[in-house]
Amino acid sequence: MRAYRTLVAVLACAGLVGVAAAHAKLVRAEPAPGAVLRTAPRVVRAVFNEELAARGSFLVVVDARGRRVDDGKSGLDLDDLDRRTLLARLRPLGPGRYTVRWQATSADDGYVARGSYVFTVRP
Repeated sequence: MRAYRTLVAVLACAGLVGVAAAHAKLVRAEPAPGAVLRTAPRVVRAVFNEELAARGSFLVVVDARGRRVDDGKSGLDLDDLDRRTLLARLRPLGPGRYTVRWQATSADDGYVARGSYVFTVRP
C-alpha cells in the first residue's frame, strides 16, 4: 500500500510539472530573430505556442538608440482566431539594428513570459 501511495504522489508531481511548464513560448517571428533584411518590414509578428490574454501581451520595437519605432498600439492579431499572435505596426524604418521586446501573458493561467530578439535592415 505504501508503494502505491508513493507512486501516486510521484505521478501527481509529474503532472504538476507538466502543467507548470506549459507557458507561452515564442515559436516563430517575422522578421525572424537575427534576420538581415534588404527591405524594412511594415509589421512585426510573434507567434506563440498557446493562446494569449489580450491584457498584458504586447510587442515593442526600438532602434539602436532605444527609441520606439512601432506605432505604440501592439497587441493580439485579431486575424488570428487562435489568439497566439502578437502584432506591431512599424513606422518607416531606415537601415540599422532593431530590437523586438515582447511580453506574452498566457490566457489559461496568467503567467507572464518576456523576451527579446534583434533584426537588421541593411543599407
